[in-house]
Amino acid sequence: MLKSISIGKKVLVIGGTGLLGYHTVNHLIENGHFPSVLTLPSDTSKPFPQSVPMHYGNISEMSDSQLQSLMKGYDWLVFSAGGHDTYPLPKDELETLLEEINVVSTKRVMEAGRSAGVTRAVIFGSYFEYFARAWPSLKMAEKHPYIASRIRQSEVAFDLVTDDFGVVVLELPYIWGTMPNREPQWKDLIHTLRGDGKTINYEGGGTIMTSVLHVAEAALGALERGISGHRYPVGDQNVTWTELISKIAEIDGVEREINTLSHDQLMVTAKENQNKLDEAGLVTGINPVSYVQIASANAFFDPEPTRIALGLTSGGLDEAIREQVKMVPIDNN
Repeated sequence: MLKSISIGKKVLVIGGTGLLGYHTVNHLIENGHFPSVLTLPSDTSKPFPQSVPMHYGNISEMSDSQLQSLMKGYDWLVFSAGGHDTYPLPKDELETLLEEINVVSTKRVMEAGRSAGVTRAVIFGSYFEYFARAWPSLKMAEKHPYIASRIRQSEVAFDLVTDDFGVVVLELPYIWGTMPNREPQWKDLIHTLRGDGKTINYEGGGTIMTSVLHVAEAALGALERGISGHRYPVGDQNVTWTELISKIAEIDGVEREINTLSHDQLMVTAKENQNKLDEAGLVTGINPVSYVQIASANAFFDPEPTRIALGLTSGGLDEAIREQVKMVPIDNN
């Protein structure tokens, strides 16, 4: 990463005990800044040295005045909370919940920060925003309530930008990395990609990926160098699912054959899942049938423009994957 161009900033990291927040806090410390953390009252983890102030509160339950009072005296803000795609719910309930978690909370936090004198804020968004722009024919916002809420999240935040308050959104992809005393976030994916035999049936296509280190770099880069009102798609390496399965097999020290499922085969399973949801009167943040077009495509982009703009390093993805895979025991049953 480029040498930090500022020093000694007071930074509030909301969601700072999660995987991305944790690495962002440590990166801020390493670069001469003074982060504090807001986490849920139920969070009993103590991942940071005592020099890092810990605040406890639920954004949804805090009043606007409480949020504003909390943010007094901070220069910068990192919003690493929210971003949920939720579980199956009735349509109205799901849309209301996504609006509350991903949109309303973001707006309230940004308003409070601006009123409290915060000058810069960065939001950890989703790379689905990028692909909604890049692939307009898929109508992703119309078909996937989660993606629509992420787009709305950025819009309400950018509406609050002034000459004295800047907001940058990072569009984040699949992220690999670990933190102390926390179960690997891709545990279920790793089990799936290991399969239950020598042959693995999985979708074609692939996705851009990155490590937690580069997300932390991007957060500081966005605060220091990002253009307010801009979205920056963050990534490090474009990886096909076949390549990822092969990486995991190599780490496990086994050989696996990969059978790439066709679009039609994926649609059969997707329609079965959709029928079950329809029968139960439920919907999900990501529509199973429409998602097949995304899952079977190469969700790739060139990471270099964001690297240059925000001063990021590259590399380390294989090591981050290896570290996480090694934490997930092989199920030999």
